[in-house]
Amino acid sequence: MSQPCEINMTGMRSADSMWSAADVWIKKPHVVNKRLCGVTETEYRDVDTAELIQVLFSLLGTNIKIADISMFLHADIVDKEHETAGRWCVGVRTIIPKVNKTVECLYKEVIIKDNVGHTVTFIPFEETGVEQVIVKSSNIYQIQLQLKPEEWMFSLHALMPEQWCSDGVAYPKLSWLCTKLLPKLSRWALESKTSEFKSTLSLIPVEKYGILYQQLKEKYKELVKVWPEVTDPEKFVFEDVAIASYLLVLWGEERAEKGTTTKQSFVDLGCGNGLLVHILNNEGHPGKGMDIRKRNIWDMYGPGTHLEETAITPSNDFLFPTTDWLIGNHSDELTPWIPVIAARSSYSCRYFVIPCCFFDFCGKYQRRQCKKSQYKEYIDFVTDVSTMCGFYTEEDCLRIPSTKRRYMMSHMSVCEDVAQRKSVNESSEVW
Repeated sequence: MSQPCEINMTGMRSADSMWSAADVWIKKPHVVNKRLCGVTETEYRDVDTAELIQVLFSLLGTNIKIADISMFLHADIVDKEHETAGRWCVGVRTIIPKVNKTVECLYKEVIIKDNVGHTVTFIPFEETGVEQVIVKSSNIYQIQLQLKPEEWMFSLHALMPEQWCSDGVAYPKLSWLCTKLLPKLSRWALESKTSEFKSTLSLIPVEKYGILYQQLKEKYKELVKVWPEVTDPEKFVFEDVAIASYLLVLWGEERAEKGTTTKQSFVDLGCGNGLLVHILNNEGHPGKGMDIRKRNIWDMYGPGTHLEETAITPSNDFLFPTTDWLIGNHSDELTPWIPVIAARSSYSCRYFVIPCCFFDFCGKYQRRQCKKSQYKEYIDFVTDVSTMCGFYTEEDCLRIPSTKRRYMMSHMSVCEDVAQRKSVNESSEVW
């Protein structure tokens, strides 16, 4: 076993913040390891020591060196007070690299939380296409919080540091875990702040998004070299590739749920450079973009991309009864109107909006709640508008190079009968 890397946690008051910090690394490792797209997790369950051993055998096979792992876990130290309730919490996460060169190999880790010893242990293993399990015993490591005389210490241990094997992606270098990850965890534990928002990509399968994003990034990367606008080409191209990837996965899941193969139609209101429209059209979705001003790049897309230069005025002249989805990608003054337009267009029209600048129906949005951030308050305002229009609204966070990454989307109208639908339609007649 290795000599641990340690960080003094002066100012830390309880072990609870350690679990919060560890959960960031468990659930969102991509915030530190930029070569990862994310993870998927199984449900965690509480077990006693005997059950833990059986879980490890069932997941990793009976040939694992259970004695060494048990000693590393300190499972030989029995705490009778906690054994009945379940000293251990165990689950599995699948690591999703941004670029997976070995398609048939799944990178997984057994995550073991010791509620008594304040440790989280990671046991990596690989599953191949023939369901063969390969345990990476050399890369087993543990994060621990210890209360030493009058101070907390955060430490990281490896079971076999001299045999550590790194690929730089799913298996970072041990030195990286000590010099990059551990300081991050300690900072998160000391800050121990609860975010106002959900994690990224919480409403779609992360693995599908990761694969599609890499494919589209490769397909449209040449646009960076010929970008005629004055805006930053890399930011705008790869941001719209990410948004398109999200929408295409989201819509694919929607089609699967409804049992249809017909691709959804859309209208992008305030489409700007039109790249999102171009990608969605190219990927087979019928739709168009509308903006008050034509951009130079519009002429480069070709006849397959449908863009209109027109001023969009919320009125009966701008309803879209045959459209499945309305999109507002940083749509500024149009943002609060998009749920209203969707509600008035048809009972099956949904919307997807990324709020950016803060506007209400009359002009600049005026803050009302100082206890929230301005951004969170505005997100809540648009959500309230959506609810008043009769939508069931969900919120997620995109992975785009922007400080305004939150979006809201609506599902089908929550109105169940004709009278309710008529009431919602009438209440949304604000023009």
